[in-house]
Amino acid sequence: MSAGQGHETSFAQVISEWLGVEPDRVRLITGDSNRVLVGGGSASARSMRLGSWVIAKAADAIVDKGRQIAGAMLEASEDDIEFAHQRFVIKGTDRGVGLFEVAAAASGDRIPDELRRPLMAVSDETMSVPSYAYTFAVCEVEVDPETGVVDVVRYTSIDDCGRAVNPMLIHGQSHGGIAQGIGQALCEGCVYDPRSGQLLSGSFLDYAMPRADLLPAFDTEISEVPSTTNPLGMRGGSEGGITPGLAAVTNAIVDALAEFGVEHIELPATPERVWNAIRATSQKRAE
Repeated sequence: MSAGQGHETSFAQVISEWLGVEPDRVRLITGDSNRVLVGGGSASARSMRLGSWVIAKAADAIVDKGRQIAGAMLEASEDDIEFAHQRFVIKGTDRGVGLFEVAAAASGDRIPDELRRPLMAVSDETMSVPSYAYTFAVCEVEVDPETGVVDVVRYTSIDDCGRAVNPMLIHGQSHGGIAQGIGQALCEGCVYDPRSGQLLSGSFLDYAMPRADLLPAFDTEISEVPSTTNPLGMRGGSEGGITPGLAAVTNAIVDALAEFGVEHIELPATPERVWNAIRATSQKRAE
């Protein structure tokens, strides 16, 4: 299931390239248990890393079936049929039929009875070997020691996602992940009443989140180093926005406060906590 990753676009790109069809002819159906009987959810950077491979395997199975049907239609041996750019062609000739023609013929009477079946395939793959993504992140902050307010003035992130199917989607997810990381580091926190246990930050009116005017323009880049443990060279993408985000922001704050003797700050690093950390270390030095 897509949770905003853009599966409708990226998965369509994979099947489009694999079969040579136009992306707008690909329709993605998810969440329908009548159609999709097996699934493991979308988590831990698994979408393209695993989804691309089952898409590719299913597409290969469709081509194999289509080659049999095309051979019958063209009165040629299956071994003499090759597939490329949405067409099944007899090797060394210009005689061929299109993928959609083959799909239509699969339910007609132009082919032998044993080949009459919908041109479809199911792929259910188990990939037990992981394929890790890598991320580089640098954050620069400015801290007002009089108020404890922290401003993120620059943030740079580089994602090694293996093969990048859709760079624009990866950049967009990286931007969102960075914003989440900065939010968790600086302002997001669940507040409970200490006596009753009642959640006091139960809505977005009370739960602080960063807004666009509080964030800088992010510098994000993609490093494409194909994974050696994934058949298509895929790694996870964009988790690198949020995973190092908290550490990068927090380390930047502690680095900025080093002259005050601050070596640790609890998260979220709200202005109050930053201000108190500065006063606490200053008081210890005075004593």
